[in-house]
Amino acid sequence: MAHSIPESMEAWIQQISKRVPFRKRVPVPKPAADGLLVKILAMGVCHSDCTIAAMDAPIPGMRLEFILGHEACGEVVQLGSNVNASDFAVGDKVAILIVPGCDHASCPQCNRGLHAICRAPDSGNYGLGIDDGMFAEYIAIATRAAVKLPAGVDIHEAAVAADAVLTSYQAVRYTADVQPDQTIAIFGLGGVGLNGLQTAIHLRAKRILVVDKRQATLDEAVKIGIPKEDTFCTGDADAKRIEQYVAEAGIQVDTAIDFVGHADTFQSAQFTVRPGGTIVVVGLISPTCPFIPMVSVMNALTIKGSYSGTRKGLAECLELMAKGVLKPLVETNGIEELPSVMSDLDEGKVKSRMVLLPDWKHGSSKA
Repeated sequence: MAHSIPESMEAWIQQISKRVPFRKRVPVPKPAADGLLVKILAMGVCHSDCTIAAMDAPIPGMRLEFILGHEACGEVVQLGSNVNASDFAVGDKVAILIVPGCDHASCPQCNRGLHAICRAPDSGNYGLGIDDGMFAEYIAIATRAAVKLPAGVDIHEAAVAADAVLTSYQAVRYTADVQPDQTIAIFGLGGVGLNGLQTAIHLRAKRILVVDKRQATLDEAVKIGIPKEDTFCTGDADAKRIEQYVAEAGIQVDTAIDFVGHADTFQSAQFTVRPGGTIVVVGLISPTCPFIPMVSVMNALTIKGSYSGTRKGLAECLELMAKGVLKPLVETNGIEELPSVMSDLDEGKVKSRMVLLPDWKHGSSKA
């Protein structure tokens, strides 16, 4: 049955330097000839949304005002004129890849398979300042950004698949290349880190040490199989730090994956991994982090950044979610509560990943 598409829609707008997004009624976007119009069914809230809201000035290529939000799933309601009906149909449920890249042969990122770091105007980067995002009723996306949901994947979990799940999966499975004979350390067990832990368990890492400042999140790790003695709570001043523990016990940590990106976690990771080991940084919390040459250089450590993931990786994540291998921990709320949810997230009050449902109250936004 054809979907009735309105001329305008509700959206949360972010103006750089304004700190808090505001509601506004805006035109419903039109899909490009090779694109799709998607009605949003559920939206994830990421700490990156808080980081964007806190910015004083845009980075190069970033707009001053745009629709915020980069995690969502939805239903295809309109096809672009050049979209093959055998690829997508109205009614398909899809997860949305944040950065599909421009995919031009001349693009120095895309032609090396690094679509996630493409910043071209038609790269996607939905909700990150290059294109409008997903805290809205509808979004127009490229077909290369859409991955159909397998049967059995819940929409609340699908909403966070393209970031909280894919980002962690990419970091553990591909960037860190975790192997069954390796001992690894995971720093940060928030909405992304817990999915990274599940991925490491799926890949049968020999031993997994986990670090977080919240005991409640470490308790979640214990529930899914991590021995209590391999959990380290940095919020407990009397608890032994992971770098002290591995040094005293003679544990060789092959890889540390930092899902926080804080000065403290990055420093700790440098003291935790073995000589010749690897640190993968995923989190973006601190604007700067201490690099210690006397440790990292003299121990010949490899330090890698890992950002987002690929369309292939997203499809793999969704299949693993359908099988129950990856099960993101989510809480739900309504889209009307976005500012308070972002505040709670920024203050560390959200234990897992918050998913907002589209319970828009029409007539309460700016024209």
